[in-house]
Amino acid sequence: MKRLNFEPPEPYATYIGPAVSLNGKLRSNLPLDLRCALCGSLEGTFIRIDRNADIETNFCTVQKALIAGRFTGSMNAADTIVILPNANVRADIKAAHIRIIEGAKFEGNIEMTEISSTNYVRDQEH
Repeated sequence: MKRLNFEPPEPYATYIGPAVSLNGKLRSNLPLDLRCALCGSLEGTFIRIDRNADIETNFCTVQKALIAGRFTGSMNAADTIVILPNANVRADIKAAHIRIIEGAKFEGNIEMTEISSTNYVRDQEH
């Protein structure tokens, strides 16, 4: 997937490839590039969900997210969520900024919030 201006300037700290299937809680303070299947909860600063990823969460909290693949569940973003063309999202989303690019599929609810300057992970209820 092409790198966008929206993405963090530093390289992704963790890359989880398509051969991996995770069940449980994934948490990182550094940018994550997910190309895997994940069922569980997800917390991070910047998360990129690749076009081949299949993410199903009961709880997801991020600073920023870029979604190109399949995402199901709920996502709270302290800042921005971008949903790219061909993404398939079925979720309840809370974020300060949301961009849904033409060609993306979205089903769910959106709640606009203010940008959080505090620790977004600590402030969220599990």
